[in-house]
Order: sequence, then structure tokens, then C-alpha cells
Amino acid sequence: MLHSLKQFLKGVGDIDERLKYQAISFIITSVHIMFMVIFFTIGILPLALYNIGAVLFYLAMIYIIGKKSRYFLVFVAIFIEIMLHSAMVTFFIGWECGFMSYTVSLIPLAFYITYTIAHLRDRLFIPVIISVVVFLAYFSVQGASRMTEVLRPGVVNGEMAHKMYLMNMILTFLYIITVSVLFSVEIRRMQYSLETENISLSKMANFDTLTHLMNRRSMNVQLKQVMDEIELSDAPDSDAFCLMMADIDDFKKVNDTYGHSKGDEVLVEVARVLQSNVREEDKVCRWGGEEMLILLRSNMEVAKNVAQRICYDMESTQLETESGPISVTLTIGVSEYKQGETIRSLIELADKRLYLGKRSGKNCVVWN
Repeated sequence: MLHSLKQFLKGVGDIDERLKYQAISFIITSVHIMFMVIFFTIGILPLALYNIGAVLFYLAMIYIIGKKSRYFLVFVAIFIEIMLHSAMVTFFIGWECGFMSYTVSLIPLAFYITYTIAHLRDRLFIPVIISVVVFLAYFSVQGASRMTEVLRPGVVNGEMAHKMYLMNMILTFLYIITVSVLFSVEIRRMQYSLETENISLSKMANFDTLTHLMNRRSMNVQLKQVMDEIELSDAPDSDAFCLMMADIDDFKKVNDTYGHSKGDEVLVEVARVLQSNVREEDKVCRWGGEEMLILLRSNMEVAKNVAQRICYDMESTQLETESGPISVTLTIGVSEYKQGETIRSLIELADKRLYLGKRSGKNCVVWN
């Protein structure tokens, strides 16, 4: 429960919209029950009966929210009820009791409602109009109440009026704080949703969806970064790196014999073998089709050993098919950076050595 609350306040957890609006209606219902008891106690029957009606009204709102997601219509009904109740009580027992303070809390609630309802989010004029109406009503009721006698004079004395004023102000502040917290949570949830979506879009833009390896676009960024580091380095010769171009042997035969779904499984398994044989600082990319490009931050001697280990691991890996287990092999061409080389020339050299290996019998590593 505590963990769920923390997730909610962080904006990470999902918010049950119906439960949220039902909770708001339930809070207002509880306040009206309290008012009902107060007005029965001090003997103002019309206000007590009105609050009984208000309690029934909000119970109906809770039921409607549970059945239909008409949140804005529910807000309009709540807005009218609170405005009516605040004005009515003010004319009955006086401005000094502070019942019009509840109308002020409708302003942040209006902005909150329009922010959380998707089709109203771009209609800023709605909460602005509501704010203007609240402003005009607040000062109109104040002016009218000062020019007329209260309907029930003498029922509420000075001390009781002060206590009512404090009660109403405390409830108003609590209500505004609650709406503000909900607003803050909604904003955090929106930010979290956008961040999650951006991460997802970034993965789609930079990683192959099948193998989860880097795609060609993101590998080009990594290769440019390596070359930039070398250009800025005081000792370019010390920044050794190699490129390995790996290709699945007879991959077309796998697709033709076992189907493209099995071919996809082979690509995923090849990606796993490649990733398991390189370090975190090395980069593996699905260059295109069944070709994989590996950026290895090591010299030729290390790259050659890594490539041979990859070939051995791949050959030793068995993939199940309906006809029994099969294994696939890789041919790898390796090129090493030398001063003056370009990324294009290194890729072309690795590719040339790859096809030399293909012509030499496949399942091998060619580095010279």
C-alpha cells in the first residue's frame, strides 16, 4: 500500500480516473454531512434540508462516475452546487462565516479538470471563464450580503461565526492543497509518460527491433565518435580499434528450408553470441540483413582472438527445428585502424576480407 502511494506521488503509477473523481465527490459529500449536522444543531432547517439533498446529489454523482466517464459534466454539476450552497448560506447567516471561500477552490479544480480530460486540454478558455464567474460571484455576493439583512439574524453569534470562519478556511485550504497535489502528480505522470515514450522512440531509432543490436544509423554515430576522439588525441597510434564484419553462412538456405521465423531465431541467437563475446565498451550492430558489424576497442591480435572465439561459439550453438537441431556458422573479416585510415576504407577492407573468407570455405576469420 505504502509502495503504491509512493509510486502514485512520483507519477510513476497509473491513476484510476474514476476512483479519483469518486474520491473527490466523497470528500465533498462528507463536508455536506458535517454541514447538515451543524445546521440541524443550530436550528436552520432550510439549510439542513438543502444539505441532505446535497448528500443525495453527490452520492448520485459517485454512482454516475462509476457508470459513465462524464467527468466534465460532473464538474459542472459540482460547480453549480458549490456556488449555490455558498451563496445561500451566506445570505442566511452572514458573510463573516466564510462560506464563500469554497468558491475560490473551484478555480484550481477547473484548471485541474480541463488538464486531465484529454479533449479539453487545449481549451484554456473554459477554466478562465469559470475563474471569471467565481470572481464576479464572490464579490457580488459580498456586496449583496452587506446591503441586506441576513435571513436568520441572531442565530449565529460572533464567536460561532468566527469558529465557522476558521473551519471553512481550513477546509478550503485543505481542498486547494489536495487539488494542487493531484495536479502535481498528473504533471509528473505526464512527464514520466513522455520520458518513457522518448526512451521507446530512441530505442526504435537506434536499435534493431529483432536482435536489439544497434542499427546502422547509431553505429555510424559511434564510428564518427571514435574518429573524433582519435583526431583530438595527442597519441593517435595508442587509440587502437578494429572493425569486424560478420556474415551468417548460407543464411538464405536456412530461410528457404526452415522458414523466415526460424531465420529470425538464428539472427537473434547470432546477436546473443556476438554480445556475449565483447565488452561493454565495444559496439555490435546489425549492419544489414544477416551482416553484423562489431567495433572492438582493441588491436588486431585481440580482435583476431575474439573473432575466432565467436566463430567457435556460434558453431557450437544448436538451434532446434522440426527436423532436429541445426547449427549455423559465421565468416568474419577484420580490419585494424592505422593512422590516415577512414571509417569507409576500414569497412571496405573488413568487407573484402569477409568475402575472401566466403570464397575460402566459410566459417573462418580473415585478418590479412
